[in-house]
Amino acid sequence: MLKRQRPVRSHHGVVFRTNSANKKRLATDFSHRCGYCDDLDFYAGGYTVYQVEHFAPESKFPDLKYDYDNLIYACPWCNRAKWDKWPSDDPKKNIIGNIGFVDPCTDEYFLHLDRNEDGSIKCLSPLGKYMYDTLHLHLKRHEVIHNIDKLKEAHDRLERNIEEDKEAGKDISVKIATKQLIDDQFFKYYNLLQKLAQEIT
Repeated sequence: MLKRQRPVRSHHGVVFRTNSANKKRLATDFSHRCGYCDDLDFYAGGYTVYQVEHFAPESKFPDLKYDYDNLIYACPWCNRAKWDKWPSDDPKKNIIGNIGFVDPCTDEYFLHLDRNEDGSIKCLSPLGKYMYDTLHLHLKRHEVIHNIDKLKEAHDRLERNIEEDKEAGKDISVKIATKQLIDDQFFKYYNLLQKLAQEIT
């Protein structure tokens, strides 16, 4: 799966008339992950760095500036790549042929993009290829952050198991060795992410 779960917008229509008010709620609805690439904001500078993305671009459709149904919590890499790109003059016409964008809050999004075993993003359709290329989903950082995320979860899960086994008087040597291997991989990816920190395109 490309994402842990499909984000669900908890508000509809024009409810909040400031970006800050919308962003706060979008961060919760999107579990602090970019709607397009699923990168957790923690690994990209945090909440302050992530942005409110207008699915149908604000520059073309200013009336939708604060329409919550048109807003997406996005990392700066995906937001800058998409910017004001749109296939039509109609905010409801988001796809023409194999050109356009699928709202990441819909199940349809998963029909066009997925992940490889190594964590990199792959396209499943011609439309998916357009989104993949346009949003720069080929960036190494998306693969790296996905793996950091998985390793952190594995570390936390194993740490809990070690504590439980320790309290039960069980041998924990194998699990401690396994946790060390996970930690080594985590820092390998984390150091790589630091090198990619300036990667924009």
